[in-house]
Amino acid sequence: MKTRFLHCADIHLGYQQYGEKERFNDFAASFNAVIDKATGIYPARRGRPPLEFDPEIAGPVDFVLLAGDLFHKRAIDALTLNQAMRGLRRLRDAGIPCIAVEGNHERAYYEETIGWMKFLALQDLIILLDAEIDGDTLTLQPWDPVRRQGSYFEPTPGVRIYGLRYCGASTGTAVAAYAHAIAEQQAGAADYTIFMAHAGVEGQMDDKAGGLAFRQWAALREQTDYVALGHFHKPFVLDDWICNPGSPESCSISESDWTPRGYLVVEVDSEQPAGAGRHRILGGNTPRRAMRHYTFRTDHAPSPAALMSQLDEFLERKAQELGRELRRPGVTESTPPVVELYLTGVLPFERRSLDLKAIEALITARFSPLVGAVKSQVQSADYAIESDAYVARGELERRVLEGLFARDTRYAGESDKWARVAIALKQMALAGTPADTILDELDAHLRQPAGGA
Repeated sequence: MKTRFLHCADIHLGYQQYGEKERFNDFAASFNAVIDKATGIYPARRGRPPLEFDPEIAGPVDFVLLAGDLFHKRAIDALTLNQAMRGLRRLRDAGIPCIAVEGNHERAYYEETIGWMKFLALQDLIILLDAEIDGDTLTLQPWDPVRRQGSYFEPTPGVRIYGLRYCGASTGTAVAAYAHAIAEQQAGAADYTIFMAHAGVEGQMDDKAGGLAFRQWAALREQTDYVALGHFHKPFVLDDWICNPGSPESCSISESDWTPRGYLVVEVDSEQPAGAGRHRILGGNTPRRAMRHYTFRTDHAPSPAALMSQLDEFLERKAQELGRELRRPGVTESTPPVVELYLTGVLPFERRSLDLKAIEALITARFSPLVGAVKSQVQSADYAIESDAYVARGELERRVLEGLFARDTRYAGESDKWARVAIALKQMALAGTPADTILDELDAHLRQPAGGA
């Protein structure tokens, strides 16, 4: 038996990232790209040219696996539902069944009878799989086209797919129970067996908790030929057996470096003996918006003006680099990009002189981005105050102020003078001097040339 299928997950329809409508549309575009890939039909949309894919893995496929998180959230709007139904109808009209499991983002609320994935199953747009679990007991039932439910489905003769919804902390127990149930039931029931779940693998993402250890997944090794996962947005293939395609679009800017990702096309030849090339796994890359995050250290900017000059030069260089990257053959990223700039290090001048709005304007000028954001993670310079066993309050106050001025490169050369000025202005305020008089006194000091008394 030979067959081909497409494995995808984590579409996240309905995500209006950064509050931008275009990002909402981007997630729909990535879903449509997956559907294009599965059907082998690449229509032009909104003036965009037809998509081109590696001809080695061109569609159509025999069936599609959707391993959870078709939607970004449980409460979706009509437009998001329409995006999902239009894409799934294209699969159905092409005679390609979509077999799915429910992810953590789309689970029905506790008081609801059904969620949106079950609704799509009732519309004959997906085949939603799940097991009936009661404590440690797991019951496997074939897909019932009348009740629109079941724990396994056979899209083509000789291929059986088992499915498990997102189970959170109970995933390990559920997988162990599933492995035991499949072992009891299988006994030559299928030539090629797939297990699909919305769950991760421990160690594949450093900042992502909740994955099962490989040894826990190993309970399925003797019963299955392919484990189709979702949930983790980073693509991986482990031991030519546990597979995750990665999210088609970037749900955060930290995902932008993971490429290729978006779907896997698997060519199956069950006539081959187990472990001897029964399938070939080919990774695909969906078109997505360019997203870049840059880091700039502020340590070497002695003044706000110098910082702006250095940043402008830095951003101009990065914008040119991005332009060259996007012009390379085979690159599927589109513009305008999303750009995030992280400011780190020690700020040599006072924090309130850091003009984030002006820096955002530099990003806009250099990149013409869809979104341009500045995130400040700078730290103020530390300073030490030398003191004897006892220091009078007035002297301690002077030392603190002198240290503060010494940290700002604009006043560092005359930190002792400005400390005295600050103390004098404070005394004027305590004595009830009118505010206008205090401002005039400060203005007089500011007008004095450097080195003046």
